[in-house]
Parts: sequence; C-alpha cells; structure tokens
Amino acid sequence: MSSSASTPALCVKNCGFYGSPANRNLCSKCFQDFLKQAILPSESDEIDSVTSSVNQVSLHDEKDHVVVDDSSMVKNKPSRCLCCKKKMGLLGFACRCGGKFCSMHRYPEEHSCPFDYKTIGRAALARENPLVKNDRLGERL
Repeated sequence: MSSSASTPALCVKNCGFYGSPANRNLCSKCFQDFLKQAILPSESDEIDSVTSSVNQVSLHDEKDHVVVDDSSMVKNKPSRCLCCKKKMGLLGFACRCGGKFCSMHRYPEEHSCPFDYKTIGRAALARENPLVKNDRLGERL
C-alpha cells in the first residue's frame, strides 16, 4: 500500500481544497470555473456574429418601430359577484343568465335573474315526455 494512493491530492490551482482525478485534479469550484472558461470563448464568437447581424438589421429597420402587444402583460382582474361586487374564489357560481355570483346571490331569486326558467322547463318536459294517446277502436269496448 502506497501512501500517495490513499492521500488525496490538493487542487492544482492551490486554492487549499482537495482535487479529484476525475476533475483533472481540480476542486469542484475550480473545475466549474474551468468549464465556464472553456465554454465562453466558443459562445463569445457566436455572440459577436449575432450582434453584428443585429446591428446590420437595426441599421436597415430604423424607420420601423416595434409595437409591443400589451394584452399579454395585463393581469386578469379577480372575478367578482355581479350583485355585491364581492371577490369570489376560483370558481364562483355561474348562472344561466351569464353572470357569476357569490354564495349569497347564486340562486335566481337572490339576484333577480332575467332568465325564464319556466319556459325552458316546460320545453324540456315536453321533449322528454311525449304525449301518449290511446287507440280509438270501437271493437274493444
């Protein structure tokens, strides 16, 4: 057994931490810095080419103004009850008249709903329960 194999080596950059052979005998922080420096030169070439192309485009398009669509930046207003303007939760109570109401005004009688429930109910009953007629044969009597 050799003592050099069991003793970890110090970082090559002499920062005081121990290095790892998997990280080129660098500590974790120095290895991260090394990776950043290795990646940055290739990215800086790309950045220079992109900025030069942007400068060319901006010279040609100085007359054109970019309009930012503000509709995506607008926050949604919290939903409120149509009667008392109380803030509702995520759902609220939707009515057939098209409004959203709080728990106090969710019933049609509470918010004086203009929707005609009677006519809709009668039409639904007529549709679901067709008229039953007896046959009018005299010989059965």
